[in-house]
Amino acid sequence: MKTDILQSITERLREVLPLGAHAILFGSRARGDARHDSDWDVLILLDKPKIESADYDNVSYPLVELGWSLNECISPVLYTFKDWVKQHFTPFYHNVKDEGIQLV
Repeated sequence: MKTDILQSITERLREVLPLGAHAILFGSRARGDARHDSDWDVLILLDKPKIESADYDNVSYPLVELGWSLNECISPVLYTFKDWVKQHFTPFYHNVKDEGIQLV
């Protein structure tokens, strides 16, 4: 895993995440089977009733912008904690639970 890029992602997350939010790296980067062109999948869980458009501007966009500056693709996925728990029956939920790496 490219630790310098992961460190940059974690630092940006600490700058932009609101209090109580969590961020989890998942997918091939977390599993350790990424190729050179694999993206960085980041699940962001927000402690609020619902995701609003401002969350994409304030949380997702800074990560995408960081990816541009690093020449990497960072793919943030936003959920509220409440909506994430509702996904407990999906393969996606179980993959993140089993293979994810908590960043923040």
